Amino acid sequence: MPEARPPPPDDSSDAALLAAAVGGAERAFVELYRRRRDDVYRFAYALTRSRSWAQDATQEVFLNVLENGNRFDPAKGSVRAWLVGCARHVVIDRLRSESRWAEEAPEPSAACDAEQRVLKEQRLAHLHAAIARLPLEYRETLVLCELAELSYAEAAAALDCPLGTVRSRLHRARSLLAAELRAAEAEPAGESALKPSEACS
Repeated sequence: MPEARPPPPDDSSDAALLAAAVGGAERAFVELYRRRRDDVYRFAYALTRSRSWAQDATQEVFLNVLENGNRFDPAKGSVRAWLVGCARHVVIDRLRSESRWAEEAPEPSAACDAEQRVLKEQRLAHLHAAIARLPLEYRETLVLCELAELSYAEAAAALDCPLGTVRSRLHRARSLLAAELRAAEAEPAGESALKPSEACS
C-alpha cells in the first residue's frame, strides 16, 4: 500500500510572497524557496534522473525568480505551476545543449540496511527508469500531472499548449508507462517492479 503523501503547502499566499520577493524582500524569497524548492527539484529530477542536474535547475529557477518574477500571471495558474514551468525550460535547454534526451541509466540509490526500504527503492527505481524512457513530451506531461500534481489547466500553462493536448498526452503517457512496467515485470527480477496500478500513486 503506497504511503500517503503530506498535503502540499497552501498556494494562496505564494503570489504575495513572489511579489514581495521581486520587490526585494529577502524573507519572502526565503519563504517561497522553502515552500517550493522540493516541487521544482522533484520535477527536474523526474525528467533528468540526475540529482546534480535537478539541484542546478532548482538553483537556477529561484535565481531567475528575482529577475523574472514580474512575468508571473495569476490568470494562467498558480505560482507553483509557474515555477515548474520555469524548471521545464531550464531542463529542456540543458537537455538540448548536452544532447541527453533520455536513455541514461538512473543514478544508484544510496545503500541502506532495511530490507523493506531497499525493496521500495528498487520499485521506485523501476518506475523512474520507465518514466525516463518515455518520449519527452509524454514524460513531462506525466510528471506535471501525476508527480507535481498540477491541474490540467496549470500543466497546459506550464507547457504552453492547449488543455486538450495535455489530456491526450497524459492518456498516451499512462498507456506507455503501463506497457513499460509490464515489460519490466516480465523480466526475471520482475517481482521488484512496480505494478501498473501503483504507477501514479
